[in-house]
Amino acid sequence: MGCTSGCVKCFLNTLNTLNALSGLLLIGIATLAISKAPLAYIVFLYGLGGLVFISAILGCCGICQENVCMTATYGFMLLAQLIISLLGIFGFNFSEEYIERFAIEEIQAKWDRELVEPGAMDIPQSVYQCCGRDSPDDYVTIGRQTLPSSCYPDSDTQKPHYLAGCVQKASQSFVALFNYSNDTNWIAVGITALMVIAAFYLVGRFRKQRIRYNY
Repeated sequence: MGCTSGCVKCFLNTLNTLNALSGLLLIGIATLAISKAPLAYIVFLYGLGGLVFISAILGCCGICQENVCMTATYGFMLLAQLIISLLGIFGFNFSEEYIERFAIEEIQAKWDRELVEPGAMDIPQSVYQCCGRDSPDDYVTIGRQTLPSSCYPDSDTQKPHYLAGCVQKASQSFVALFNYSNDTNWIAVGITALMVIAAFYLVGRFRKQRIRYNY
């Protein structure tokens, strides 16, 4: 194995490490985004993150063993990963407006339940540090004499209550999470493009080396 191929192997294994971490990061983001983003988006992040992580492990094994079949499979998995990433960026219409609308619908559904089932808003109010659908005044409007404890930091009613409504805070949280995962996806695309080129270069080198040894 020549010096160039050795450098490519080291380069690719370094990127494999970064790619594996990127895959775990996407899985982590998907986990955090459960019930905070559309189901299709969550499934996409889980699928892509899993594919990224598995391909990175397969690539390390194939490259270290200089196995043509394993490295070629790894190369095609990277190519599929690249295509899926690009489809995720350009194919799915997950604009900020769409994410905000999803947040509003989620909070509205929780508020509708709160009207007939007091306490339904406790989780979003605690998570997003908010109170009411649009403001704490929403509770006055529906005839509640006191605010629920989830409207206060640490549920301590002696502290000042949250002033922002959950629609506003949830929308901000959803959009921030969406932008972070989208930026991570772009990083994955850049890394994967380099890895596809390097992987198929090594496949060619491994095949030539095997042919040379057979003779």
